[in-house]
Amino acid sequence: MVIFRKKKETDESKRIVQLTIVQGNNDTDDNPGKVFNLHPGNNLIGRDSFCEVVLNSGTVSRRHANLKVSYDKKKFSVIDFGSANGVIIKPSTILKKGKMFIKSGDEIQVGEILLKLLAIDQDKAHQTEAIDIKDLLVQLKDKNQK
Repeated sequence: MVIFRKKKETDESKRIVQLTIVQGNNDTDDNPGKVFNLHPGNNLIGRDSFCEVVLNSGTVSRRHANLKVSYDKKKFSVIDFGSANGVIIKPSTILKKGKMFIKSGDEIQVGEILLKLLAIDQDKAHQTEAIDIKDLLVQLKDKNQK
């Protein structure tokens, strides 16, 4: 006999972490509303194409900063790599060659680009589900006949 057990979903799989451009520069394709999905571990921010968050503005260093996401996706820290402009954690903290813990909803400014960190919890009600159209039509037909 073979028993298949459904893998239990963890809180980690139900949480999405995103960095969204709030104020950007349309000339450099750093448009407001652009979203970067972050993963647990290091997420480099800069102009370098190897960064997870690529910003094209000349006010952003090639490797400007690192946004570190904990493996449970509940703790976040930003580390400035000694960039010329530093990292501003809104409203008024300037970070240069240092590390600071931040939380979901915080805004950080990298060069001229303002970014917002969001951790979004997803529950089963909001997940997409595949439905066979034939089954749906049968259910509707049965419902209308009652």
